[in-house]
Amino acid sequence: MRRLRVYSGRNRPDLTPVYERFQSETGIETTVEMVYHHDVERRIASERDDPKTDVLLTNSQLAPELARPQGIFEPYESPVARAYDPWLRAEDFSWLSFTAWPRVAMVHTGVLPDREAWPTALDDLRDPRFRDQVACAALVETTTVAQFAALRVVRGDAYVIALIDALFANGMRVYPSNLRTREALVREPRAVALANASNVYVFADDGQPVTEAWLDQGPGGMGTHVEAHTVALVRGAPNPAEARAFIDHLLSPDTQTFLARTFGETPVNPRADHGTVRPLSTITRLDASLAQVAALVESTVALLKASGFDVKERAA
Repeated sequence: MRRLRVYSGRNRPDLTPVYERFQSETGIETTVEMVYHHDVERRIASERDDPKTDVLLTNSQLAPELARPQGIFEPYESPVARAYDPWLRAEDFSWLSFTAWPRVAMVHTGVLPDREAWPTALDDLRDPRFRDQVACAALVETTTVAQFAALRVVRGDAYVIALIDALFANGMRVYPSNLRTREALVREPRAVALANASNVYVFADDGQPVTEAWLDQGPGGMGTHVEAHTVALVRGAPNPAEARAFIDHLLSPDTQTFLARTFGETPVNPRADHGTVRPLSTITRLDASLAQVAALVESTVALLKASGFDVKERAA
């Protein structure tokens, strides 16, 4: 029996249907262990001398890139990834993006039914019309840290500090996670949350009154931050051939189409059917390389912690 073992730091939405499709199509018995996304790279590093898994999935480019110098990943130049723009993979193919996470404004359509009132730029959220109406996830979410680090690269520290100060002065509320942020958007309610586009799709598909507003996409706009879910082959994996087969399956047009239709995730394979998901090629990205963003992670965490983003889940 051929086998594959996966450590997944990408736990919501649950990718069980993808693993089941892979197992059904290949006959490779697939076992998945969910690991907290901040711990999964450390887990692999701790097992370096006796690897227990074949593949890592996680919800960030930053995390595997920061772990890459430890040599815990085996580069794999998957055929799909050869055509990637450089920002979608490690320079040595140690990790590969499998869906993108563009940042958008999640709009509560019950609070803002008129499209003309929706924000079109991040700076719009400083405006008094959004007083006490903006939500954002805490720094425990890598996408929050990455977005502000990328803004520092593109616009500088003075701009980012002034933006954060203005958002808090305007009553922005920070919540312990992306999940709590979108729940609060509807429960409280608030008008806008900074979120990943796929979060909007999943929440809307659940019947919630939300939609997406794209920020800074017009002529001369600075663009929005785009992160990605990633996959990596573990160095010394017990089942490397099966791991490579899974990575190819994950990046295939069929699986990418499935991820777009089921979870609203942005395909990285241009041959996928995007459906209602905005194609990656049409999104203006912040002009910040991953290396530049990674260099600012620690100081950005310190900045956000000092500014009020260090909000934790209360014990029940």
